[in-house]
Amino acid sequence: MRTENSSNRILIIIIAILLIANIATLAVLLTGKKARTEHTGRMRSFLKTEAGFNEQQLQRFDSVRADYKAQAKILLSGMQDDKQANLRQLAGSDFSDSVLLRAATAAAADQQKVEMNMLEHLRRIRNLCTPAQRAVFDTGFYRILSKAAEEKKKEN
Repeated sequence: MRTENSSNRILIIIIAILLIANIATLAVLLTGKKARTEHTGRMRSFLKTEAGFNEQQLQRFDSVRADYKAQAKILLSGMQDDKQANLRQLAGSDFSDSVLLRAATAAAADQQKVEMNMLEHLRRIRNLCTPAQRAVFDTGFYRILSKAAEEKKKEN
């Protein structure tokens, strides 16, 4: 009996953490358009000034960015739908262990899709680079992303 209660408690904590992470991801991506625009501007500026992108590469970057935004929007919409369906299932199942586990697994899978989309986006940007530009990109892109994350923390 005690093991079942502690297992339930652990599952509820895991689901709560995953739901909070999903909600935070949605909030960041659906709000803060200004921050995203500044981030995009920073990345574009980095690619132009530090990596030495030419106009053709910058146009391709704009295309890659537009594709990423479209894919992210689809993923986020699906995550919202999945979250609502999972919450309805939880309520309908009296929060059974199996439904808790399925909800946590689904939330983790959704989060993985978002992360993979973002990482693939970075790879696509990197693939726009010449071999010489890749060295600059590889050592500098993290700095740009870190600055954006620091500014987000300050805003919150």
